[in-house]
Amino acid sequence: MRGLSVLAAALVALALVTSAAFAKGGRGDENIGFGYGSNVRYGRALGYCNAFQDRETRYATCLSDALFSLVKGRNSATEVPKIDDYVSHLTGYLPAHCHVLMHSVGRRYAASVHLTLSNLLDYLPRSNSANCAAGFGHGLLMDLAPQLGNLSPAQAVKACAGAETRYQRYSCTHGEGHAYMRLYGEQLPYALHACRLLGPDNAPDCAAGAFHDYWIAVAGLDQAKKPSDPITSPRLLCAKESGGFVRGCWYRALLEHPPAKPIESVGDVYRQCRGLQGVQRAGCTIASVVVAADDPFTEMDICVAMRRPGAADCVRGIRVADLNESPRSEQLQLIRRCANVFHGAQHACYRWLGMTLNVVTNGDFMNVGCNELRFVATRVACKEGAAAYEGPLETFS
Repeated sequence: MRGLSVLAAALVALALVTSAAFAKGGRGDENIGFGYGSNVRYGRALGYCNAFQDRETRYATCLSDALFSLVKGRNSATEVPKIDDYVSHLTGYLPAHCHVLMHSVGRRYAASVHLTLSNLLDYLPRSNSANCAAGFGHGLLMDLAPQLGNLSPAQAVKACAGAETRYQRYSCTHGEGHAYMRLYGEQLPYALHACRLLGPDNAPDCAAGAFHDYWIAVAGLDQAKKPSDPITSPRLLCAKESGGFVRGCWYRALLEHPPAKPIESVGDVYRQCRGLQGVQRAGCTIASVVVAADDPFTEMDICVAMRRPGAADCVRGIRVADLNESPRSEQLQLIRRCANVFHGAQHACYRWLGMTLNVVTNGDFMNVGCNELRFVATRVACKEGAAAYEGPLETFS
């Protein structure tokens, strides 16, 4: 009886701590609680960490430990998507940082199951989420970096080729870019060279992972080795150290290191990219739009307002991946707005959105989506893009 009383008292104390954290707000996740039904386990494990919400480092460590405890001993392929779904209904620090937190969780899990490249696909999360699930998958690949370094380029490509969906294959290739950065001590030129050897269909997406890890290292996060003399200007980095992957360089530079002045309008995009030309300006435009909002329709508003050919670059910055679980009607609503962009950019708009919507629907949009567009020319452009969905995505997340 005394043991039960102690346990009850501990649970009450934990509930009071969590409630106090909710009341104070701050960087904690105000709606993490004990959960309900199948969510009780997640709520209890993660809710405890709100006791540390005023100490960011301790809070992040606690969340990382709690996330690992939730997946440890379970099949990550099916368990991580459940965690991701739970986190997607929260607000605050955890959903905003789950991707990077899951890097370390993935590495720890990989070590616990003695992961190898031969059984990687058994553990990759079966989810198209770019948040917790993708971060976990990238962590698995980071742990496999020494093994990856011993593979031929063809073998490295094959390691991801069997993933369940197109998005998961893309994310796996992105994770290889992270792995190469860890393998080569965050030396970007070496990682980009390794990515380039994967061939034109895979190199840009691998490079995007390398650029992602570069900015993580610059920030001194995720146990990455911080460069001794980092380049923190996207204009310098993408002109001198991009290895030819200019668009991907800009895309990750602004996503991971946003400009000091928020980008909220087409005028802000022009200001951010002033003085740049050619592919540098294109990369800057794409990256400026992707950081302008979390909503693809708001980003599309900016592209519609860009009454010049640069709108073709603008649409490549729209967060199409956010519509991966949206109804087809919402996906169609977005691509139909290509009719409102600058006339010379409309074909490129239909093509890009056709391709990326086909990615997030794993090949379904080409027929069930493109065929619902009104005009023959728009259906042709949409299908032309959709047919290329197995190719490089480069500016995508």
